Amino acid sequence: ANQTCGTLEEMLGSRMRLHVAMLENYELEIQGELEGELESEEVKSRLANDSRAKSEEHHTKMVRLISEEVAVVVRKHKARGAEWYNEDDGQYENSTKEAMQLK
Repeated sequence: ANQTCGTLEEMLGSRMRLHVAMLENYELEIQGELEGELESEEVKSRLANDSRAKSEEHHTKMVRLISEEVAVVVRKHKARGAEWYNEDDGQYENSTKEAMQLK
């Protein structure tokens, strides 16, 4: 047997690992962008002029909701078995499109 070739299980899992890694990177990027927005001059200016929005923390609630939505998508994709990513190229393609829509 060729020692450089991975097992069938490893090969089937590679598509899933790559996909999940992409999603996790997107999640980190989105979180970073959201945190940057919270610190932006535009948000600071709006909060300075809207005491209600500031007191009700609309800005932080929105960031939390977006972060939670992204986390749900990541968990959903992680929960799929490696076989799912290899059963049908259309499934994988749709899964990748859904991931890209997060950005």
